[in-house]
Amino acid sequence: MQCCKIRKIMQAYIELVSRFPILLLIFLAVICGVSGDIFAKYWSVDHKLSYFLLVLFFYAGSAFFFVPTLLRESLVVISVIWTIMNITGFLLVGLVMFKETLTYWQIMGVLIGIVAVVMLNYNPR
Repeated sequence: MQCCKIRKIMQAYIELVSRFPILLLIFLAVICGVSGDIFAKYWSVDHKLSYFLLVLFFYAGSAFFFVPTLLRESLVVISVIWTIMNITGFLLVGLVMFKETLTYWQIMGVLIGIVAVVMLNYNPR
């Protein structure tokens, strides 16, 4: 009986997330992942239980949004887009929150990554 309830919940979840564009789901997964990494950094400095629990919460949220994207697109395309968006999120956090800097070559790498995201999402039909 529990198995039937779990299947119904899973089906409702799949129906719900299928209404959202893939890029929105990836974006939400990235926001959750980057948020989890921010709290992981805070936890590494100050071992508060609340930071650790927030890390787990945000990482679970990242999986919640990421996994259903694989139902509609290939693993390769989704993973590349997610990786580049994730790196972009880390760059923004590093530059804005932690006041880090980038070299010329690192900036060029970011720009190439943005071009790659555009190319992966361009679908001339």
